Amino acid sequence: MFGYVKPYAPNLLVREYDYFRCAYCGLCRTMRRHTGQLSALSLSYDCLLLALVRMLYAQEKQTAYKKRRCIAHPLKRRPMLEETPELRFAAEVSALLSYYKIKDELTDQKGFRRGVAFCGLPIFSHAKRKGHLPALAALMEADLLALAKKEEEKCPSVDECAEIFGHLLGAVFAYEKEGSDALVLSSFGRSLGRFIYIADAAEDYDKDAKSGAYNPFCLTYNAAPLTPEQKQMIHTALLCELKGLENAMNLLPTENNDALIHIIENTVCEGLVRRIAFLLDGKEESPEPPIFTETPSH
Repeated sequence: MFGYVKPYAPNLLVREYDYFRCAYCGLCRTMRRHTGQLSALSLSYDCLLLALVRMLYAQEKQTAYKKRRCIAHPLKRRPMLEETPELRFAAEVSALLSYYKIKDELTDQKGFRRGVAFCGLPIFSHAKRKGHLPALAALMEADLLALAKKEEEKCPSVDECAEIFGHLLGAVFAYEKEGSDALVLSSFGRSLGRFIYIADAAEDYDKDAKSGAYNPFCLTYNAAPLTPEQKQMIHTALLCELKGLENAMNLLPTENNDALIHIIENTVCEGLVRRIAFLLDGKEESPEPPIFTETPSH
């Protein structure tokens, strides 16, 4: 389910886009340092959002960076955000999610993709061990086992499955936080998790209907081609999930965090909206996607 969460770069200010790229490279470097060089193969914008949101709660705001070369860009130094506890946490979470994704593909995939997953398992098993998050790993495993049970039962309710994945991401975002901070982060992660699960199921509908793989939408609609009205209904449901995500986002701390808040707002209100435009016109992005009419206030 990686790949859904990224900002719409053309609407970021230059300094915001530069910070985002700097943080992305910083996350990559942190992953290579703490969960293994090859763990950076799973680098994604999804886990970067986790780091950026948790940075809002950091007592010391990290803006220090250094230009470095890396394996991906050996000829030119690139600015990289210096390591922070939030980047390290995101790197460790990425290792856990990648490990469980690989295990899931070993169960569900066949042929070449299963072979790729088999080759990747030692890499991410090693990364998982180096992540040092046993309590969070146990929670993830429990939720993913609950999802697997829903799959075995051929559960037709996308809402029930989305709620389990939402609980998982809610626990990730709120990990080791307390009080109102934990409540806000848990709500943010839950809404994001529900959105990702539903959007992923919608995007995989045609493929899963053809292969017979589990997909709650396929059970709901009998694997028949989705009508424009059905696609519109799913799209509207996803916008409702984003509204819940926006409500949680509006409760995040904003003091002295303008760049971070704008990146997060852009991701939620533009990037994710554009990501589900395939339900409207068959494309990943449309020139003029629907945007929330309310402007988040801070």
